[in-house]
Amino acid sequence: MTTVEMETVLKMPMERRILWVEDIWDSIRPQSDKLQVPFSHKRELDLRIQKYSDDRSALLSEQQLKNAVNSRA
Repeated sequence: MTTVEMETVLKMPMERRILWVEDIWDSIRPQSDKLQVPFSHKRELDLRIQKYSDDRSALLSEQQLKNAVNSRA
């Protein structure tokens, strides 16, 4: 995408840009089985699943999660 095209996209209302992104994701979905997930990502997911299995008490409540997300804004 050229700079000019990107500037045009950024001038769109946010709602329209979100719909545009959804359209792009929908166009990728039929080909997603061709996407190779790097080994490092698979390993990280395995580590996170193991961490979750080992200590579920470390999970955040819904309210704690909302507070954490809102504090970053």
